[in-house]
Amino acid sequence: MRRNPWFLWLWTGLFTLLLICTGCGLKGDPIPPKIKLPAAIADLSVSSSREGVLLTWSLDPLEKIGTFQLLRSDPVLGNEACPGCPQNYRPLRTIPVANTGLRSEGERKFSYVDWDVRAGYFYSYRIVVCDRTGRCGAASNEAGLIHTGI
Repeated sequence: MRRNPWFLWLWTGLFTLLLICTGCGLKGDPIPPKIKLPAAIADLSVSSSREGVLLTWSLDPLEKIGTFQLLRSDPVLGNEACPGCPQNYRPLRTIPVANTGLRSEGERKFSYVDWDVRAGYFYSYRIVVCDRTGRCGAASNEAGLIHTGI
């Protein structure tokens, strides 16, 4: 008995359609990869010195740090300052970990002097930690003072 070629084509087409309709597995929204951002600095402090404003902070040495982004509020005359008020922070500079101006005490404590300050003005700072690929974590606590120049 001879088979009809259209019958074979029909079964092949239905089988192919069945494979296409069933898909390749579970369908759903894609899940983004979990990326661990650097931890925020929690103990940023500032003090006045002859050189400028000294910023000090500590950080977990296990972090793979690439840079620190120094944020500073606009300078305000000391008698017009409002230390508890929200500040408008602007990027001041990006400090690579290998920067000679960045001082470190062991692997955990860091300090940096902001030289571009004037006595009698209020300055507030925050620092953002970025990893070696450029991904940055949350900003640190706020730390501010009226620079005395002493």
